[in-house]
Amino acid sequence: MANTITISNVDQGKSQFQGAFKEMWKVTGSVTDSDAVAATAIGEFDITVAGVALGDMVLGMAFGADFDDGTDQALPSAHVSAANTVTVQWMADDAQFAADALNAASFKMLIGRPSW
Repeated sequence: MANTITISNVDQGKSQFQGAFKEMWKVTGSVTDSDAVAATAIGEFDITVAGVALGDMVLGMAFGADFDDGTDQALPSAHVSAANTVTVQWMADDAQFAADALNAASFKMLIGRPSW
């Protein structure tokens, strides 16, 4: 069976997020210690963001670190995993992502609570 998705609604417009989210969080921080991640494995850490809940969306995330420097390669992602908790993950590509590769890297994240 093929993968399928059904779209129930699409709203297009030039206003950005106006009325789409009833609450938003702008989060900044830095990584102090990151473990090595084996090829195709996932490393993760949880951060506390007071007030977030399941169903809230991580709209975007940016790291001040190089996830593809020719040696270390990884794909970062984040999601709200529990009340007051956001899980940040990175999956190593085809080789080990070195220990401490993210140390001192700053990050920014935008989280929103949908109003629909």
